[in-house]
Amino acid sequence: MHNWLKKLGMALTAGAVLYGCSSEVDVVTMAPVPQVESRFEPEELWSHSVGDGVGTFYSQLSPVVADDRVFAASRDGDVAAFDKLSGDRQWKVDLSDQPENQEKRSARLSGGLTAFYGKLFLGSENGYVYALDQTDGSLLWSKQVPGEVLAAPVADAGRVIITTTSGKLVALDAEKGDILWSTGDDQPNLTLRGQSTPVLAAGGVVYGRADGRIGVVLLENGQLANVSRVASPRGATELERMVDVDAQPVILGDELYAVAYNGQLVARKLISGEELWKRQYSSFQNMGVGPSQLVLTDAKSHVYSVDRGNGSEQWSNTQLSYRNLTAPVCFGDYVVVGDGEGYLYWLDENTGRILAMQRLDSDGLYVAPVADGDVLYVQTRSGDLVALKRP
Repeated sequence: MHNWLKKLGMALTAGAVLYGCSSEVDVVTMAPVPQVESRFEPEELWSHSVGDGVGTFYSQLSPVVADDRVFAASRDGDVAAFDKLSGDRQWKVDLSDQPENQEKRSARLSGGLTAFYGKLFLGSENGYVYALDQTDGSLLWSKQVPGEVLAAPVADAGRVIITTTSGKLVALDAEKGDILWSTGDDQPNLTLRGQSTPVLAAGGVVYGRADGRIGVVLLENGQLANVSRVASPRGATELERMVDVDAQPVILGDELYAVAYNGQLVARKLISGEELWKRQYSSFQNMGVGPSQLVLTDAKSHVYSVDRGNGSEQWSNTQLSYRNLTAPVCFGDYVVVGDGEGYLYWLDENTGRILAMQRLDSDGLYVAPVADGDVLYVQTRSGDLVALKRP
């Protein structure tokens, strides 16, 4: 029952079309494709397939760039490395061949990719974390953990930190995969289908929780150091009372920014916890970080730019309501987001106006593009990895 509720919660918040028991009237309506006269058309440098992609499943699988390579994966288990400039594939492995995945007939990869220490780290819905060699894709180790791994791992100081859907925060040895420590939080009855990727800072692990709080534990031993609230449950139903912090916290200097679903966007001092400002926004997507602003897509697929200094709203764009937008990325003078029908939108960083749009895949886009220098890497639901040059 709990898994079903989690899927229902995600369907509601992702802007999916819902049907009443008798009338079958749409509860929410997706905005039509905007009519935009594009000022430019970004140059496609290359495109390659990475297995069958993620299909219609919820996924946080995202490409990652390290040195001269870009790495990407598919849900079924394909992981591949490409030259980031030419697109030439350098290696490919299939994790569905691993013994633990034989019964499922799929690796069900869902959390990652993370590149560190010359390794790739990623997790699965089957409850495994994998470490691959970046050079040739060879499997270095795999480790079963307590729960599904939906969010990307983070790594530092010889440790790999992952969160699981069971509410566990787990530290693994980066070289061998041994569990070094594990700590957990009580989970509400109803949560979103997602997890917050932790952030490492000042010897601590900062992570979002399903109860509307931000937790901080010591990287060395997992001891709880601090808990602060981002949102308080309100409403008559469990659906209304969901306050998951699924967006990755943002740490810039000595300031922490976090946003919750059905909650708010808050800014605090990292060490003291002093609240600097808070504003009412509801989001479960990671935030984009610009020179002086945070950019977020909310639960209605509206895009906002917020001044980091005082929380004032610089602009908003509501043209893409319920189009299942990805998290945004700040890319030069643009804010770039994708939607569930495969369109990529280029918004003016200063005004939020859509300057250009292009369709990459009719199956849709599901994860924020990855920016590296003047190149943007976009992964589609059907498994295409596309490299676009900044205009």
